Parts: sequence; structure tokens; C-alpha cells
Amino acid sequence: MTAEFEPVAGHADHYDAEYYARNGQSGDRPALGWYVRLVRRYVGRGPYLDFGCGTGHLVRRLAEHGAAAGFEISPYSATTARRTAEGCPVHTTLDEIPTGGYRGLTAVHVLEHLDDATVTAVLACWRRVLVPGGRALVVMPDPAGRARALAGTGWTGYQDPTHVNLKPHAEWRQFLLDAGFRVLREGSDGLWNVPYSRLPKLLDAVVHAVPSLVQFLSGRLFLRPGSGESSVFVIENPGH
Repeated sequence: MTAEFEPVAGHADHYDAEYYARNGQSGDRPALGWYVRLVRRYVGRGPYLDFGCGTGHLVRRLAEHGAAAGFEISPYSATTARRTAEGCPVHTTLDEIPTGGYRGLTAVHVLEHLDDATVTAVLACWRRVLVPGGRALVVMPDPAGRARALAGTGWTGYQDPTHVNLKPHAEWRQFLLDAGFRVLREGSDGLWNVPYSRLPKLLDAVVHAVPSLVQFLSGRLFLRPGSGESSVFVIENPGH
């Protein structure tokens, strides 16, 4: 882990109302709409499982397109998600997630909170709960990406001390392959967390964020890996 950042392991009770308010993730946000469009384009139809569903807004959005459920270890998050996505199950242990119960899975900024041993167990769970041919959309910060290079120690990936597993894109790719998944598509969310320079924020956005905005508006994934803030993968469970 780079000396620029000292991670601190989180725990279930750590992810409380204060945590989500501090990170600006307690409510709905435009990025979730982009993730749903990626799911519909590259993952396909449900049922869906949002793994690490937080306060439930992505589950609620997914439920507009098919049966959807969530998974959360945080008591606060699970309770809040059940209110946000009323009628959608929210599981709190890996064992209670039904085997072969899902065709699609999302894990948006989840794996960076887990150590390698836990990630290995989680990926084995995904292999179990996804049907053969089932797909997942996985997003995590990219410390080797252009955003980190531009932002330095102020990079957004360093702002959460529970980011204990900040792997570069290529390392996550190999980790997913080693777990038995096929990588169908990969890319980046682009540069959206402006400013990245001393330019006025609007001008900085024109210089850096236009490709990210175009990708967002298109509902596609075409920015190359390493070109932005995060790694984005679409993976498939081969089912053997």
C-alpha cells in the first residue's frame, strides 16, 4: 500500500448514518442511473443482487427493471435499504443468499473495503449465487488511474480510510480471472471529480471531464482502463 495513504479496517457498525453522510452516499445520486444503464446494456435481465447495497438506492432503481435484492453486513445499512427499496429482500449473511438465485449482480465500490481473503470468499459466493452465464458489474477505485495521478494525495480514493484494498486495474482483473470469472468488458468511469488542477472548476471540467460526461449520457462503457477514477468490469460466471 502506498505511503500516501494509511487504511483502517472497517467493521459492520462503522457503516452508519455518519459514514454515509460524510461520503455523500446516503441518498440517491446520478451515478446510480449510469450503473443501471450499464446493467441493462451489458449484464442483462434480472433477478438482480446488489452486493453491498448501502442505503438501498441502487436496489430500488434495479427493481424498476426486474426482481432485485440487496446484501449488507451493516445493520444500519440493511435497515435503511429495506425502507428505501420497499419489498426487496436485503440479506445480511452470505449463507442466506439463495444459490443460483440471480442472473445479474452489482458490486459498486465494495471490494476495496475487504481484505484479499474476504474478497476470495465473496467471489466464491458470487459464483454460487449467479446462474451459469450470470453477469456482474463491479466497480472499484483505481490507484493506478489518471485521476490519482492528477489529484495526488487528495485523490478521492484516499478519502475513506476503510479502503483497505486499493489494487490497480490490472491486479483486480487477474484477481477476478483467478476466481473463475470471465472478463467480458472493462473500462473506467473517467475524470468526473473536478477540479484536477488550479483552473476554475468549470474550465477544469471542460479540460478533463467531457469524455466522462459523454460516456455517462450514452449509458455505455467505452473509456479505457486507467483513464479515470475507477475500474469498471463486466464479468461472467461460466458455471463450471
